Amino acid sequence: MNRTNNFFFVEEDYFNTQHFGIRMGNVKTKTNFISESKENLIRNFDEMVSKSKEEGYKHLTFKVGTNQKEIIKCAMNEGMEIADTLVRYVFDFSKSTLPQIYHKCSLKDCTKDDINALKEISRNSFKIDRFHSDDNLPNELCDLYYDKWIENSYNGYADKVIVAHYNNEAVGFTTGRLDLVEGYGQLVLSAVSDKYRGIGVYTSMIYHGVEWLMKNRNEAMRGVIVGTQIDNIAVQKSWIKLGFTIFDSQYVFQKYFG
Repeated sequence: MNRTNNFFFVEEDYFNTQHFGIRMGNVKTKTNFISESKENLIRNFDEMVSKSKEEGYKHLTFKVGTNQKEIIKCAMNEGMEIADTLVRYVFDFSKSTLPQIYHKCSLKDCTKDDINALKEISRNSFKIDRFHSDDNLPNELCDLYYDKWIENSYNGYADKVIVAHYNNEAVGFTTGRLDLVEGYGQLVLSAVSDKYRGIGVYTSMIYHGVEWLMKNRNEAMRGVIVGTQIDNIAVQKSWIKLGFTIFDSQYVFQKYFG
């Protein structure tokens, strides 16, 4: 059950709750706060956190734009810690055109035979995300988190799972979704085997993902959104090369009720 108040509410994250074995939720906002006083915001945020604790939540996550200074202060005032800083880029269908590139790898839809290889790639790739950055979450469960994500993506959570093959070996993947976020489709989770980084595999996968979204979009889809940690420079260089531009940035705050 969602808990609401004037400005903030908590939405339970059922996947994370089941995986980590504690009740976990995401803090959401329901107003733009422009005319609200600092005192009002802090009071409402504190109330939301207290009610969440009463309802049995053990862990909260709050993504907030880096320009939302007063809301950031609310999170810090409540003892939330920054687990991540994210940047998002957008490929705008009305403004951007994919360049000509040479693909060194072959790109195919994921099959069941690819799953184990993709899990191995994910275990060696995702080490700086918000889960691994949180000392309150067991590291082995953080590693297994992306195993489940890949399985769920293959079994229908994603609308497409693209796999890159090089030398007859699965060396990378990216997952795509057609459902709109702020009017855009998404390329959600991507990784490349550490043995094959730096030869253009990632760029080819994102290129193919953008092509797929362009071909399958509905009239409401304006483009494609991708996101990563702010210090993941190589990925951002690939996006810029393909015609993506900066969209926004977010802090990821987390709070654990020990």
